[in-house]
Amino acid sequence: MNNIQVNIISSKPIMKNISIILPFRIFFTRYLSTLRRISQPANVSQEFLNWRHHLLMSRLPWLIWITLIALLTIILLTLLLTIPSLNASGDPKLVVHPEQLYKYVQFSLTQILGIILCMVLLKHPQIHRHSQSLFLLISSCLLLLPQIIATLYGEAQFDPLAWILFYAIQAILIPVNWRLHLLSQIIVIGYFILVRLLGLRDPDVTLNAGYWVAGFYTFLICAVADLGVFLYESALKREFDLRQQLRVFLHAVSHDLRNPVLGIVMTLKSFMNSSGADAKIPQQLLEQLIAGGERQVELINTLLETHSTEIHGINLHSQPIEIKRLLNSVLTDFQPFFKKANTTIFQEISPNIPLINADSLQLRRVYENLISNALKYNRPGLHLTFNIEVIASKSTRKSSYLRCTVSDNGVGMTQQQCDNLFNLYTSGPNCRQSLSLGLGLYMCRLIITAHAGEIGVISNCGTGSTFWFTLPIQ
Repeated sequence: MNNIQVNIISSKPIMKNISIILPFRIFFTRYLSTLRRISQPANVSQEFLNWRHHLLMSRLPWLIWITLIALLTIILLTLLLTIPSLNASGDPKLVVHPEQLYKYVQFSLTQILGIILCMVLLKHPQIHRHSQSLFLLISSCLLLLPQIIATLYGEAQFDPLAWILFYAIQAILIPVNWRLHLLSQIIVIGYFILVRLLGLRDPDVTLNAGYWVAGFYTFLICAVADLGVFLYESALKREFDLRQQLRVFLHAVSHDLRNPVLGIVMTLKSFMNSSGADAKIPQQLLEQLIAGGERQVELINTLLETHSTEIHGINLHSQPIEIKRLLNSVLTDFQPFFKKANTTIFQEISPNIPLINADSLQLRRVYENLISNALKYNRPGLHLTFNIEVIASKSTRKSSYLRCTVSDNGVGMTQQQCDNLFNLYTSGPNCRQSLSLGLGLYMCRLIITAHAGEIGVISNCGTGSTFWFTLPIQ
């Protein structure tokens, strides 16, 4: 019993330490979560975020060293020139008293030690995961620590010149993540405003007008710095998006060029095996081969065209087309693939389907991608059902539209895969062995969106998938 009692008594300090540490841990966790949401907004590519992180880490040493050099220079000039000049003037209002000099030295040493601490932390390998926190720590050590010390003396330190100089240097050296710049300014200036509202004053400022004038200049410089960072970062994000769209376009066209070539090769091989070496090529087969070659030329021409940025790189050449005839042409081209995979085709097309104003080549790419994916990610013996119907709009302001579906009885997908299927470079672990559909289906989404339509998928594991898209009837 004595041993048990001793253990219980000795555990009380441990529980007390845990109760003290736990609030700090919760605060730190929430701080990191908030900082992550601020610094990583939605609809930004991971490629750009990685590049921005590397830029931030490469520029932080420059910010630390330049800040340290500027700080030491200002301190030396103040101690060796400014203060002796003020004391030599003989004006009692300008003389620097020993207690003022002591406070200035104390503030300066605190800033220097804070910058040196940031320099040491920069060498730690784990700090690379928290580059935003180090960014905020640098501005806090330089500008916030003197304010905290002044608060302990019952004063508020108003130093707009230091704020303006540092935030200008910060924006020039690290011209990305304007939200982080704004947060660093809010922390420092917000603390001063809070202390000022509590009634503390800076003894060096005798008139309230000094607060307003210097505060306006500080706000103006910070706003211009943040605006410059925002515009520069927006231009960079636009450049990354254009590069990504160009890569997608090149990959998509290269991907699409393979289908007609493979179809021609398979057709010629099957014809050679069945007819012998001296067999004559039928007229229908020649027409099919010519049509496949012409489509390849059209695809290559689209690669050389200037694609429209308003519709995500898809340049439409719309004309009235009959979508049923387009579908039958695609199915004819895929006959060798259907035979190889033992695929059964069903068509459920409503009569009197009207003409639609669309780009036949781009819509062909949509059907080719949907069929290729169905054959690629399902077992042989697949049943493919194609449906086209007219859907009357319930609103008088909107026109009717065509709803086209491609359904299969394959392995299906999870709801999570369906939600992300049309995003770029989508991948998923379940139902399908390798869900590398992001490129083709991403292009399908861009094509249908360019036609003012919508696209989606309905699926469950083990019950097949139904891909659908809509096209407005003019």
